[in-house]
Amino acid sequence: MIVAVSDVHLGVNDTDSSTPTKTEFRRFLEYLRTDLRPDHLVLNGDIEDLWRRDMRTLTRENYGVFASLSALRDEGIAVHYVLGNHDWYARNDAKGRERPYYDTEYETELTLENDGVAYAFVHGHQFDPVQREWYFDKLALVSDDAVGAAFGKKWATVSDTDGRFEAIMTVGRLFYDRLTSGSWDDRVLEMDRCETDLDLGVQPPGSARYVESRPEVDWLCLGHTHEAGIAGSARVANSGAWIDGEHTYLKITDEPALFDWNGGDPREA
Repeated sequence: MIVAVSDVHLGVNDTDSSTPTKTEFRRFLEYLRTDLRPDHLVLNGDIEDLWRRDMRTLTRENYGVFASLSALRDEGIAVHYVLGNHDWYARNDAKGRERPYYDTEYETELTLENDGVAYAFVHGHQFDPVQREWYFDKLALVSDDAVGAAFGKKWATVSDTDGRFEAIMTVGRLFYDRLTSGSWDDRVLEMDRCETDLDLGVQPPGSARYVESRPEVDWLCLGHTHEAGIAGSARVANSGAWIDGEHTYLKITDEPALFDWNGGDPREA
């Protein structure tokens, strides 16, 4: 059995939630250790949010999560960490210590076989034309808790827009921000004075075409979009996220199935 979870974004939602994400996630990890006991746990990217939190603070706050993951490994459950765009910088931290916090290698892509079926795991930002790997580390380097809070408010302004009037107001705020602060690419260049190619070409191939192009892969499992679901015809499964009250994951036996943690009473979604 393989369990895959993504987009926990540890540290981001804890300040606004009466039940911190890390508390529910630790309960979930304990459930895996004592009850479900899969052969593999795949952390499929964006487990930590290093774009909006200081890495040292986030690590201290979530030490219990790291301990729970170590306990899983001690029970013989293989723990795999696939990097996402928000935790891309974690691989640099691993280079600087003999033993990384998660006691596992950091992968950009992982393939596991279960009962003769091959499952590929990537976070999913590879299929998002807005995401460019060259700036992932830069955002982590310039960010801290205060910068991350400001960034989170701006993102909420865009993502929480509801209705025509709010949409007009959002466009106005973004236009004003563009006039006063410059373009996004200009701001990223401020992070890196080196020459940087801002035109990286055409959109990457979609997830379904990825499966078609890999005859050795039967299914692709990803996250990134925070939208859980399974497209059987395309053989693509998305584990969803652990934010905004959603706590979903993939359980893979003979094929992927989507589950909701449901406050400790897991049910198929």
